[in-house]
Amino acid sequence: MTWEWKIGDPVDDANGGTMDAQNWTGDYYFEEDNRDESRINNSKSNQYSKKAWDYYMDFKDEEALHYINRALDLNDTNSNNWNINGLILEGLKRYEESQECYDKSLQLYRDNIVYENKARMLLKWSVKLVEESKKVPNGLNILQKAEEKILKAINTLPGQNREKVPDRYLYQRDAVNYYIGYEKEYQNNLEILKACDKYELFTIAGTKFHENSKKLYPGAPLKLLKEPDNEFDNDAIAVYFDDEKVGYVANSNYTKYELTASASELQDKIPDSIQAEYLFFLSRYSPVQFDIGRIIR
Repeated sequence: MTWEWKIGDPVDDANGGTMDAQNWTGDYYFEEDNRDESRINNSKSNQYSKKAWDYYMDFKDEEALHYINRALDLNDTNSNNWNINGLILEGLKRYEESQECYDKSLQLYRDNIVYENKARMLLKWSVKLVEESKKVPNGLNILQKAEEKILKAINTLPGQNREKVPDRYLYQRDAVNYYIGYEKEYQNNLEILKACDKYELFTIAGTKFHENSKKLYPGAPLKLLKEPDNEFDNDAIAVYFDDEKVGYVANSNYTKYELTASASELQDKIPDSIQAEYLFFLSRYSPVQFDIGRIIR
């Protein structure tokens, strides 16, 4: 019976002190080399990760991002590195990429801190989307995304926080709901105006200069009365509500809404006195807001 030499046996115990070369694969040494390389990579990754964190804490997000990416290139199975990457990208307002990093971190290790970080990032993302919605003609689609983010943020909070959701999350949820309603009302009113002839519509200006005892409401009956002897404007048309002057038909591009006619444009299109109705107050994120009326022919 032949004694077969195995890795780990003393060399002089196999076949009279001669190594059984045919059974030597070298695997042990290659495995040892792989372990060394892995330890070196992990060590370098940790060094880069620490540099990234130091830069992040010093508010140098671009430098931090460079080093955390180098850390992840060497070791992409470290959940903390993905969490740091998420924090850095959050600071850069690159929220979609930040979310991907938090998700990768949580896939590797479910840590409540990472859940809290992700929830906070989604809250910020929702706030950013609300602001973006104000800069486009119709922000409803963006606001619906903002609603999706804040609801997701609330659901992402760890269990103990989800039972008593922090006020800032509830405030943002309610704010988004308000803006969605505000945007829907504005867009609906805009469609009403677009469906009308321009010369049926007018903007009421100067209401703040008249102390009116009655408030206008949608459908309120109005009367337009020309004032050819007006000392400031021969084209002036006064607006009355229940025999009380509440303002004038706007006669300037600065005071009238673009889809309505000016007092000068109405001079040859209406009699000296004509009935009208109050439609609504039109406002959308602007210091200039408009009371809109419609002529009843």
